[in-house]
Amino acid sequence: MFEDLREFIAKAKELGELKLVEAADRDLEIGAITEWLASLPNPPALLFDHIPGFEAGYRVASNLFDTMTRTALVLGLSPQGSPKELILEWRERIKQGHQLIPPVKVREGPVLENVQLADRVDLLAFPAPKWHEEDGGRYIGTGDAVIVRDPEEGWVNLGAYRAQVHDKSTLTINIERGKHAELIAKKFWKNGRDCPIAISCGQEPAVSIAAGTRLSWGMSEYGYAGWLKGKPVEVIEGVTTGLPIPATAEIVLEGELLSPEKELRSEGPFGEWTGHYGRGRFQGKNLVVKVRTIMHRHQPIIQGAPPLLDRRSQLASIIRKSAELWNELDRNLKGVMGVWFPTEAGGSPVAVVSLKQHYPGHAKQAAMLMGGLNPYVLKYLIVVDEDVDPTNTKEVLWAVGMRSDPETSVDIIRKCWDSGVDPAIPPQKRSQGDFTHSMAIIDACKPFEWIDEFPKTVKTTPELMARIKHKWEKIL
Repeated sequence: MFEDLREFIAKAKELGELKLVEAADRDLEIGAITEWLASLPNPPALLFDHIPGFEAGYRVASNLFDTMTRTALVLGLSPQGSPKELILEWRERIKQGHQLIPPVKVREGPVLENVQLADRVDLLAFPAPKWHEEDGGRYIGTGDAVIVRDPEEGWVNLGAYRAQVHDKSTLTINIERGKHAELIAKKFWKNGRDCPIAISCGQEPAVSIAAGTRLSWGMSEYGYAGWLKGKPVEVIEGVTTGLPIPATAEIVLEGELLSPEKELRSEGPFGEWTGHYGRGRFQGKNLVVKVRTIMHRHQPIIQGAPPLLDRRSQLASIIRKSAELWNELDRNLKGVMGVWFPTEAGGSPVAVVSLKQHYPGHAKQAAMLMGGLNPYVLKYLIVVDEDVDPTNTKEVLWAVGMRSDPETSVDIIRKCWDSGVDPAIPPQKRSQGDFTHSMAIIDACKPFEWIDEFPKTVKTTPELMARIKHKWEKIL
């Protein structure tokens, strides 16, 4: 497992999966190049240097985890595995349980190579990109890890929230309603205190993965990152907040998160993970962070993870979520052969479950259970037969087209949990604070009542294909 972001970038270079881009402007060029190369079948990781207007060595990285190979590397899985193989491998790993490994405090770390305090703080020294054409500003935090500590219970939470630069010492940050960081901040605010906060803008892959993982209340993502690595994450004590900071982080911003009653600033719009622009959650405004300290390594790297239409940057999250839900389904239902969230559909709004049917209503039961386990932003839940690979979008669409009937195969469930950035929420519902949506269940399985009479497919059986591959793979 990798000790810092640079070690991962070096590994990508060794594999021939890194492209160095020099002299790209941070105003749209870095973002457009990121989007362009992310659309390739095997997108390289990108490292931007010699950015006009900034000191050489002040760099930006993007498309870091956009291939199965690099995703497997950060999860400690087989680098050559297919999506389904990686899910199966992760299933076996998590069946052994998450044995959290708390971080270990150290006195020194590369993040302390440069420390700016008080009036010396200057966010504008970093080449934070304008990622999308209509973005309302430049975002230093897209692939970040935001750190807060519960003032009553003492545990430390990490999350991933976008952060926009406003001036030398001011950021806005978008933390959605109900997220752990907001619930923790409210405990400070109700007592008239600002919430101490630290934002890491480039960190070792295990910490990045953990920051984007939904854990139970009170469970620190640092412990989860330690479990991923197999050893503790090294942290130093924050200079002004006392918060635990990744010792090998690239850039860390420390300060206070102000309450919405104290100050809000215009934020966005920003090109969100939905593939549409979204604005700050407070009617176009958002929470303010006053930065008191900046720590950074020599030649720092901003870790970029701008949302794009194809969510391949979220492959690690999708593999983990698919495996965890498959295990949960298995505890309650027999016959589940696979789970997947297609990146082409944004990763969260569409889920596919592959099922070997055993009785009438089996497919509907699987769908209802899956919908209950994972309702957040899920709009289309598709159930297919066991001969359809849920990770193969072409096969899934073929099953929807050939094995379902709109009149009898589709059911609608209303009032499901949604996100405030969902562009399909009507203005009237949004103004009422009604962030819910409906979910369609599509039964794209062969009708069980006459499954034996359903025409056979032309797809070669797995047994024959295995024999063909064994005989011919060296030649072909």
